[in-house]
Amino acid sequence: MMYSIYNTTDWPLHEISKYATELTQAMVKFTERFPDDVSLEEMAIDIANGRHQLWLILDEKKIFKAFLTTEITITTTGKKRVTLCQLAGEGGAEIAQLINSIEAWAKSIGADEICPIGRLGWRKELAKYGYQPTITKYRKEL
Repeated sequence: MMYSIYNTTDWPLHEISKYATELTQAMVKFTERFPDDVSLEEMAIDIANGRHQLWLILDEKKIFKAFLTTEITITTTGKKRVTLCQLAGEGGAEIAQLINSIEAWAKSIGADEICPIGRLGWRKELAKYGYQPTITKYRKEL
């Protein structure tokens, strides 16, 4: 199956609303999986205020498959970084190839690096595109 990714930053609300039900379901699923890290309200606010960019992943029939959010920051050394924050939906490893589109966009805005945040399971797939982990976050419930 062929997938395409779309940065919705400049989309009118009525275009995004076509995918509202599926997008909300994917966001809820994501927040249920990581309830200590993100909330639906937080994601919505970050997108609405422009802190995060919302990307939609659609199949060749323009059917919603997944979403991704990105955040643009400046590091302490002055590098412009695009962080891939949340990703949820369908498509699994097949959607990894879409990182090329995100890289092209990041270059177009003058970004110096891309920093995906994700499950350990993405390590192997992202390595195919030149990404290597630089930090691992450990957690222990007390």
